[in-house]
Amino acid sequence: MGLKKKTDTIVDTEAQSDEKRSAERTQEQLIADLASADSSTKRWAIRDLANTENAHKVFLERLPTENDPTVIEALFSALEHNMTDADASQLITMLKSEQVQLRNGAIELMQQNPDLFAQNVHKLMQDEDPDTRIFCVDIIGAVAHPEALNWLHHIALNDDNENVVGTALDKLAEVCNASTYDILQTVESRFPNHAYITFVISLIRNQLGSA
Repeated sequence: MGLKKKTDTIVDTEAQSDEKRSAERTQEQLIADLASADSSTKRWAIRDLANTENAHKVFLERLPTENDPTVIEALFSALEHNMTDADASQLITMLKSEQVQLRNGAIELMQQNPDLFAQNVHKLMQDEDPDTRIFCVDIIGAVAHPEALNWLHHIALNDDNENVVGTALDKLAEVCNASTYDILQTVESRFPNHAYITFVISLIRNQLGSA
């Protein structure tokens, strides 16, 4: 018997995959596939569920329990479009996750949906966890939203955590305008002995002066 060419094997594998994908699958079966031990099965399920009713709800419920990086990436990709305020509220909870990929994925989706982020920004600003408030500042610095500068001003003037304020000043150094100059003295007086905050405020003043 002659050896089977590698290309024939690839064709056979692709044909089997297409046949499996074209088979009728109910939504319940696809949801069950998300708990499969096989990563490929889970990614196929995500693709086939993507345009079905309640798909976002299913994906957001799956994310905190998923450990495979490729499946987590596929879940976040499937969530990129047609997000709702309810979706955004659930994503916010992932900012507290111990999984770096979950936190980063949630931040990226918030950055891609500035209007939804804006509806939740004040909740994030008031979160009791300083790390969550720092993530909020990071998102503000990346979103193209007309209120971004005002949000950063508010955080610099009102947050009581020096790391949060320092991060807000970092972002202000990138986006500041003449209105920022008016808040700097107040922020400086709140943290008179903090070397880094003093340094960034001086940097912003120099930038505004040269502009």
